[in-house]
Amino acid sequence: MPESGIFGEGKARRVRGLSILAVIAATAAMTMGCATSPAQKALATEWYGVGNAWMAAGKYAEAGKAYDRALALDPSLLAASYNSARALVEAGSYDRALPIVKGLLKGDPKNVRYISLKAWTLWKAGKAADAAAAYEAAFALDPWAEDVVYNSALLLLDSAGPGDAEKAVARLENLVKARPDDKEDLALYARALQAAGRDDDAIKAWEDLHSMDGADAPALLSLAGLYEKRGDAAKALDTLEAATKKDAQSVDAWFSLARLRLTTADDGQGGLDALGKAIAAGFKDRNAAAALLSSPGLASRDEVAKALDAAGLVDTGGTGLPAHAPGGKTTNGLATPQ
Repeated sequence: MPESGIFGEGKARRVRGLSILAVIAATAAMTMGCATSPAQKALATEWYGVGNAWMAAGKYAEAGKAYDRALALDPSLLAASYNSARALVEAGSYDRALPIVKGLLKGDPKNVRYISLKAWTLWKAGKAADAAAAYEAAFALDPWAEDVVYNSALLLLDSAGPGDAEKAVARLENLVKARPDDKEDLALYARALQAAGRDDDAIKAWEDLHSMDGADAPALLSLAGLYEKRGDAAKALDTLEAATKKDAQSVDAWFSLARLRLTTADDGQGGLDALGKAIAAGFKDRNAAAALLSSPGLASRDEVAKALDAAGLVDTGGTGLPAHAPGGKTTNGLATPQ
């Protein structure tokens, strides 16, 4: 069992898109003078190691109990307190984790890792605004802490306030330079560039990610959208096909491929095949279906109308065109969904 350090030591740990870097000084440096005997300290360290082993196995309740045993023997073992809070967060006990983190911060209010743990706990508890504020406080203290940079940038993108995307880009640039092979960093950087309207830079970042085999279907969809935006239909089609290979059940990938084949590539059969796979995968977007059927130059229009009508996505009324609902058209001229 490890006798010092924090569980997960090393690379930033990502949880639902957010990460927490679990690196703190060795246990000996995280203790305060107290009356605990050497034997108690040794036994506490053993229980701390047991807790770390349970954490590594994903047994968070068991890990928490082991950390509690360690702290009962040696209350000054701050590493156990820190990991105890993490175990509680993993187990979904956010209300129990926060007081522990606040206690750690009371003793060391400028400890960036404690602040980061508080932010992560708040985020997991569904308090995104409070989490973002905590990450901003951590970033102000240490703008080079990798987990803080990543998570603060992610929350900036989620908030989508004025200038937030550019701020996220600026933070992520240094992170990508420091960790050029990290696919998650590069994916978030590409997303930030796209959100900031820097399409050419975003395309390069997405392409770099794709070349590293790090682009999932949503990433490839983003890249395909940028190719289409700049008029490169061939690359968009190739990228969408790659997206369907990454995720054969991706509704968005199949429908986007169908739309582009039918409206741009004049590939009626290929478009119908992709449309059928989109419907089979669970495509239910009536607005998108109506927009597709209303597209000028649509290949195999009658067959497309039949496929969409059979799926209950449009009511063509036998005309091959979507019928408008009694409420009239929407602002973009499409039929109101039923």
